[in-house]
Amino acid sequence: MVFRYARVLRIRFGSNSGASNNAGWKQIKMPGMSDSFLVPILSAFQLVKSAEWMVESPDPCPQIIDALSTLPGLTTLILHFNGSPFHDFSLIKLDYLQQLSISNTKDARFTEDLFTQISQYMETKATLTHISIETTAPGLRFPFPAQPRPPAPASIEAADAPPDSVIDAAAAPAASPLTQQTTPSSPIQFLRIHGCGFRFKSRPQLSTLTTLEIYHNQIPTNASIWTILQSANVKLKRIVVDSVPLPLIAYLKSYAGLEKLAISVPAASRNHHNHEWEWEHMNGHVDRSDFYEKVIGRHHDTLESLSLYKFSPVGDWDAQMDADVETLLRCSRLSTLSIDFDVSDLSKVSMRLSNLLSTALQFDDLRLLAINWVTTQNKDISLERWGLERNIVEYHIPRQAVFKISTGLNLFEPKVKGDGKRRWQQVTIKAGGDIAMGLGWVL
Repeated sequence: MVFRYARVLRIRFGSNSGASNNAGWKQIKMPGMSDSFLVPILSAFQLVKSAEWMVESPDPCPQIIDALSTLPGLTTLILHFNGSPFHDFSLIKLDYLQQLSISNTKDARFTEDLFTQISQYMETKATLTHISIETTAPGLRFPFPAQPRPPAPASIEAADAPPDSVIDAAAAPAASPLTQQTTPSSPIQFLRIHGCGFRFKSRPQLSTLTTLEIYHNQIPTNASIWTILQSANVKLKRIVVDSVPLPLIAYLKSYAGLEKLAISVPAASRNHHNHEWEWEHMNGHVDRSDFYEKVIGRHHDTLESLSLYKFSPVGDWDAQMDADVETLLRCSRLSTLSIDFDVSDLSKVSMRLSNLLSTALQFDDLRLLAINWVTTQNKDISLERWGLERNIVEYHIPRQAVFKISTGLNLFEPKVKGDGKRRWQQVTIKAGGDIAMGLGWVL
């Protein structure tokens, strides 16, 4: 019974992997056995804190959720849908969730029902702090709940009492915090939304938010959230976006203290592009120097992680001649830097790479430099990639560097070679990682 001490529970019946639609389920369910047999089995894992469930269409969802609801320590639930369930799917039965991830939903009606349940969960339970939603169902908007309003002061209705009997709310004694009753609300800290928009109610629950990951290019109206955050004086610590619209620039100029800014770009569009055209096309004619000086420069004292990619410096990576690089070097606490590196001009590429590595060595706290090789030409760059990565291996590190270099396929770690000189040693990156790791959640 050692399994009773498990902290993480992974549920997968493999129903869609067999010859028939429920072949995997038949392998563990004996003929004539009711689906309810799952409840005492899963309920035995009383110490489980996190559950990952690969949901198949024929899974006995009501019984599984009933079993999960009996686990008193369950605070994290990660759901990946390989099909829309045939049965009822009631998340509201789970009372103590703090982290909830939903991915790969495709059916619009089922996804809308999940959205409604999550919104109700946020309104009625005060536990949920982390939400991740990823859907491919088109045209949906998540109904973000409103902040609960405090109760009105006690008074006698004027219509039911003489004028001299109405209680003056200003003169009445203030209610004790212990006697004030408000509807519980979830203190949301982490919000990740992919593939859908928002439908905001008045006074949305955003005051506790510290991390927001949202894409604009698919849903341009999502850019309105930055205006809402700015008006509510919410100061995010971590932001992940796919573009930099003007409302985001205005928001980032309004405060200081950002720790992470990641501008993620779809992988299909990374191999060849024109930097200046992409900048204008994807960012509403945001001025590049304005972005570096007034956004990165505004938060340089606190920034620890920057993923720039298409918005990387386009010069020679010489801090004495490139104002963008000079601005980056002001980020003294930077530990992670992810950039695009253009290999189109072969006459300069080796010199630019040497300048990049010299610049990176000036960041005392840097732990990872991620380089994405790109070109403005529509051609295979595997040969250029090989040559540049060979240059990394042969680069003599002038001091004891601690940061690693990732180029997507390979990882380079600083090592002392046989000649006593310190260089980066190439190791192959192993594919892997689960959903929780991608979210940065500890199970």
